[in-house]
Amino acid sequence: HKINKNKMASLKMLAVLISSLVVCHGAQQLMIKLNNGVMMPQMALGTWQYDNDTAGDAIALGYMAGFRHIDTANDYGNQVGVGKALNKLLASGVARSEIFVTTKTPPCQALNPEACYNQTMNDVMSDMEQLNLDYVDLILLHGASHRGPGKCDAMTCAKDQQQWNVYEEIYKKGLAKAIGVSNYCQSCFECLLSKSTVVPVLNQIQFHVGMGDDPNKLVSYTESKNILVQAYSPLGDGHLVSDAGLAAIGKPHNKSAAQVALKWLVDKGVGVVTKADSAQYLQEDIDMYSWNLTASETAKLSANTEYPSQPSWACSE
Repeated sequence: HKINKNKMASLKMLAVLISSLVVCHGAQQLMIKLNNGVMMPQMALGTWQYDNDTAGDAIALGYMAGFRHIDTANDYGNQVGVGKALNKLLASGVARSEIFVTTKTPPCQALNPEACYNQTMNDVMSDMEQLNLDYVDLILLHGASHRGPGKCDAMTCAKDQQQWNVYEEIYKKGLAKAIGVSNYCQSCFECLLSKSTVVPVLNQIQFHVGMGDDPNKLVSYTESKNILVQAYSPLGDGHLVSDAGLAAIGKPHNKSAAQVALKWLVDKGVGVVTKADSAQYLQEDIDMYSWNLTASETAKLSANTEYPSQPSWACSE
């Protein structure tokens, strides 16, 4: 399958080189080249708010639908179930290289920045043990060590740098093929990048239709640093699923409001973490590459500010 070159040229993404479409169980999937050369499926199956059993079931259904990227986290409390589902796939003959696994470690809770190193290393080892994998494809700092509006201050900066030191170590050891962050704002990035030797490949933030085209200018800032934006809560915590305006846009394409919301993000070239636990919705969610929005539809979605949200729960600037 060939990608329309004119369409690709219009994507507002400096962070990555989009490579090619692959076909998984009949579903097309776009692969994105991260800034360290690792190839990542654009569409990820999220597991937030799922228990071990529900996460495992969703992964089994998601794999059959064509999902090859699984997103979990230490704080989700479901990594044992995720690991069992992944290892069941591997035992059935699926190659480890066919599955892209993302996990996360929590922000530092310690008062002393020096203690953040040990906490983060312990969290990484806990992730690996729960998932029962030799390596993960991507691991993210789940958020800056700051919570709420405002900037990352000097103390937060010191804590985050200790955490990133751990990530650089495990990256060099091969325990993670790529390392990144989540819920990072400009001030947190300025701190992290000032002393890092490895640039994060990705920043996972809340991003969906209704937040505008570049909320808090964080999307453009992240991409200017050659870092991919990945969107969580792409359906606006479910609000977009029943949005009449999105449903009207989807009608001539025979697509749902949810598919329209996801397609807008896909066309922007960002990574997308979506979730569903039914085969039908999973198949709809990954059906992003067989149809196109018109330029006027895209412009209308980009201008939508009906569902304002903060891109990060950790900071705001």
